[in-house]
Amino acid sequence: MKKLSTVTLVLLLTSASVSATEIVYQPINPSFGGNPMNGSFLLQKAQSQNAHTAPDEGRSFVDRFRDALERNIINSLTRRIADGEIVEGLYDTGEYTVEVIGQPDGSVLVYITHNETGEQTVITMPAI
Repeated sequence: MKKLSTVTLVLLLTSASVSATEIVYQPINPSFGGNPMNGSFLLQKAQSQNAHTAPDEGRSFVDRFRDALERNIINSLTRRIADGEIVEGLYDTGEYTVEVIGQPDGSVLVYITHNETGEQTVITMPAI
């Protein structure tokens, strides 16, 4: 019995000296209020874990040039129609044929036809 009371007394004395403090959340990511010095470290860690690689399609210069030219034609045509400069005509980009027709009320009809499948999309742009 004496041994049990000694152990109890030791436990009571040691537990009285233990103290607790509040747990305060400290964010790590600078985007959420953390230390700005952690930014480059976190970016380096994310980049080292990134296993994604861009697909190497091995396309020829001619294919890349044709795609760039097609994008440029479509971009130019879209910008001119949106600005109200009606450029009526038939445009063949290789994969698609685009026909632009101005209407008497000022609206613009754009017919987009996929050359291989024949699928057609009609876009009506109202007058500005």
